[in-house]
Amino acid sequence: MDDLILTTGKESAAKLPGRAGEVHELIKANFPAKSLAQLQEEFEKSLTANGAANTPVAALSAMVREQAALTIEDIKNLEMWLFLKVPEVSDGNNFGVDVQNFVLESLKALRAEVVAMLGCVAEYHASRAGILEKIVRPVTKTVDEESKNEKDGDKTTVKSSKTEKTSSKEEAPLPDKVKELAAVDVKEYHACYLKLTDIRNAYFKAHLMMSKNKKRLTDPRGDGEGSRSNAMSMF
Repeated sequence: MDDLILTTGKESAAKLPGRAGEVHELIKANFPAKSLAQLQEEFEKSLTANGAANTPVAALSAMVREQAALTIEDIKNLEMWLFLKVPEVSDGNNFGVDVQNFVLESLKALRAEVVAMLGCVAEYHASRAGILEKIVRPVTKTVDEESKNEKDGDKTTVKSSKTEKTSSKEEAPLPDKVKELAAVDVKEYHACYLKLTDIRNAYFKAHLMMSKNKKRLTDPRGDGEGSRSNAMSMF
């Protein structure tokens, strides 16, 4: 099991800079240079013409959640690798162990920031739903019942049927409500940009910590890692 965890951690460490580049490309491809005022105007027009949904922003939010999940997995792999590299407790020569503990706590802090992003989809749709309840008019239904009596010999059978009519009252939504909903979309759009930026930076920070401290992380006491001298090295 140790070898499997060490191998997985090694693979996650090797792809840190590449993943940072991938997320950076996602940012470039999905966030063209536009002011928030421009986005607000575009979203208001879209709501008026196409209804309540904002599919592009919903897709961005889903993208953030997926990237966050991948990042959490990679960081947890690094944490487990580092945990296995911590040597036995002993007196003296613990500077390398202190470095390991610092990097481990830093990785945990990065992971905690990313974990909070997993709720972005639910939070976004919950915000929109509260406003949409006041914009989209509910459909009302009226039901008419008809009864018929039919005689069959000495028996009387009562049959009933229901006719449903659907009606809705068309009213233009309040302009301020449209602006409010568009503003929620703008906020989520910009939040997605910031979260993807934070994910990219998390990969970059993790890479710097692991690469700059690789000697201390791999062999904290300079003694061939004690009883783990035969364990696979990340570097």
